[in-house]
Amino acid sequence: MIRTDPSALAWLVGNELRQARERLGETQATGAKMIGCSTSRMNYLETGRIVQQPDDVRALMRFYGVPAADGERLASLVEKPGRRTWWTPWGPVIPQDIRLFVGLEGFASSEFAYGPLVIPGLLQIAGYAAALVADDQVSPLHYGRVVDFRLARQQRLFAADNPLQLAVVIEEDALDRPVGGPEVMRGQLDHLLAMTERDNVTVQVMPRSVAVHDGIVGAFTLLGFAATQSIGYVGYPDGAVYVPEYHQVAGYLYRRDRLQSDALGAAESREMITARRAALD
Repeated sequence: MIRTDPSALAWLVGNELRQARERLGETQATGAKMIGCSTSRMNYLETGRIVQQPDDVRALMRFYGVPAADGERLASLVEKPGRRTWWTPWGPVIPQDIRLFVGLEGFASSEFAYGPLVIPGLLQIAGYAAALVADDQVSPLHYGRVVDFRLARQQRLFAADNPLQLAVVIEEDALDRPVGGPEVMRGQLDHLLAMTERDNVTVQVMPRSVAVHDGIVGAFTLLGFAATQSIGYVGYPDGAVYVPEYHQVAGYLYRRDRLQSDALGAAESREMITARRAALD
């Protein structure tokens, strides 16, 4: 299931080019001189405002002292850039601040999400998603399209080849919050249980008994890629923050590991979800 987004890919490659340059202590001007372009164009390359050329990527990474294999790995991402952005059919209903995220998610090989209040989007059924959309300042005219888009994102989990590897930690309270009412919650918990049976999905529940943990400050997502570094993402009502720096991402990876360690294991989590589902009968 190939999901292309030239803008997101350019951003991903540019981020790694910039960090490689900064680690060496070089300026954009010296990088620009190396590949024979202007400093302004170099800035566009690093910010992803234009799609990079493979030869430029190889030359820059070599100049920055990056091992040849890593330079080739990064260059391979832009060898055959896709011309079509996969989410274009839903463009009018996708907020500007998450377009980069869904583009990056299309390239990701793995994703971790911590959800303190509700079931994460990749595991929501239509009725559950619709109840949230209706309370999310979305025009009623767009409810159906927004829900369709959320369900389209989930198809990465069912790809025949290299499905997205998803791991989530959800708070116990999210299992009790009656989003959409009892009937919707019955279907949502049934779906959650079904997804725990997939080899590429891991669901863990954070019990209320763990009073303080690394998710207290709020929800976050980590995207992992086969050919480049992980990216962190934190969404909020009026925008989003992307976490691209190596040292910052390392902090979020540490938080992820601690959350997974503090939460119930997969089997215990399934037992808790099963008990909540039985209580709704």
